[in-house]
Amino acid sequence: MANSTGSESCPYPFLNQALYSQRAGDTHATFCGQISPTLSCCLPCPLEQWIYSDSLHFYVRIAQWFNVPALCCQVFLLLSFAVLPRERTQVQGRYLSVGLCVGLVLLELAFIVPLGTQPDVCYNAITPRDMYTSMSCAWTGALLEMGSMAGLVWILLRSLYTHLRVCWDIELTTPRFKWIAHALGWGLPAFFLAISLPITKLSYRLTSTCLPNPHESFITWFGWLIAFALLGALIQFATTGFCLVVFLRSYMSASKAPSGPRFGNSTQGTATSAPPSITSTRRVAWRRVQQVLALQWRNILLSFVVIVDVVYSGIVYVLMTNTEDKDNSSTQTNQINEWSSCLIESGRNKAECLELAKPLRFGEGQVVATLFMASLIGIFTFCLMIRWSMIQGWWELIRHPLRRDSVDFELVSHSPKHMSLTKPLASEKAASVTDVRPNEEDDMPNDEEVKKLFGWK
Repeated sequence: MANSTGSESCPYPFLNQALYSQRAGDTHATFCGQISPTLSCCLPCPLEQWIYSDSLHFYVRIAQWFNVPALCCQVFLLLSFAVLPRERTQVQGRYLSVGLCVGLVLLELAFIVPLGTQPDVCYNAITPRDMYTSMSCAWTGALLEMGSMAGLVWILLRSLYTHLRVCWDIELTTPRFKWIAHALGWGLPAFFLAISLPITKLSYRLTSTCLPNPHESFITWFGWLIAFALLGALIQFATTGFCLVVFLRSYMSASKAPSGPRFGNSTQGTATSAPPSITSTRRVAWRRVQQVLALQWRNILLSFVVIVDVVYSGIVYVLMTNTEDKDNSSTQTNQINEWSSCLIESGRNKAECLELAKPLRFGEGQVVATLFMASLIGIFTFCLMIRWSMIQGWWELIRHPLRRDSVDFELVSHSPKHMSLTKPLASEKAASVTDVRPNEEDDMPNDEEVKKLFGWK
């Protein structure tokens, strides 16, 4: 079969580029080849349906649908922060968690919106749509960039908050830090979005959610995602490392302490024990560090998962971009011609030619894994941020909708314990008046004991 175009025609399933001379849409994403000096033939849009298997579309749709329960989880957290009393949410710096949840909501909406709009991804038979020819493309691409960047910046701010409280004893309960956090949490994503959209632009590639074009996208957007993820993880690991160094230093100091009189009759070969002061010093130091680490494990795990997700996605994105660049190189011409000949000879049976299409595509498994990781990050974050006290709070609210607890326990017993100990935190001051968890607080040594323990003046 052939598509007749006057005296010349393109072999099926290719189409004559001269019939679609409009320059709208993402013209750089068309796959065309010069057959003769007067004839150029192109594959029909979308290109993915010819170079990937049919199962790719199935798995992409499943990954998109996973964003629906993820969105419900984030909405539940936001409602909990807004409705439940503060002692039920047990969150230090609640605005940091709210900012992260809102960023994830934007990211999830980028994949959910196409499920309802069912956008036409092609401007014409050979050209995919871009941000200028599709409103759905513009919105989903902007939500994707804004949401992913905002989520990473707020994770970075959470790590920074914990680091400043634990390692530097800086008071962060003032409105000033809150407004600075909001300015950075929303200002940086908006700034990079304003740079990326006019330079990199958006178009339909692989999914019904618009993605940044390969042109300069790593410099204007993806590279910064990786940088913020690495910085947040570095700060979080530095905080954890500081706690461990404090314990090791106190442990070594206790080991070098002069040994006191030993107990028991040495002539009878009875075992001797270390002075109680050394044993108790080690026990108190380790208990102190354990309690600080217990308040950080969620941030540690979240930072680790996010950095793995972003770095993996970045590698896949870079390799996909390199694959597209290789398609235009002369070294790939023979392989592409071989695949094109196979496609022409088999008609529409692309399955026979998928192995020959490898020069045009990146691994399906890696692409699907990236989409699933982006979709599941919201559910994973929910599992880390949810508290049993929230469930109890909602149950109490449903049973007694008019009764609200009046005591505000924010930063009473759930703030990270500072390690500089030059002055008590507001949480420790409040704990002397209203102690929510007396057993935990009673085990904590006072400031003078810990100063002596850690060798601080």
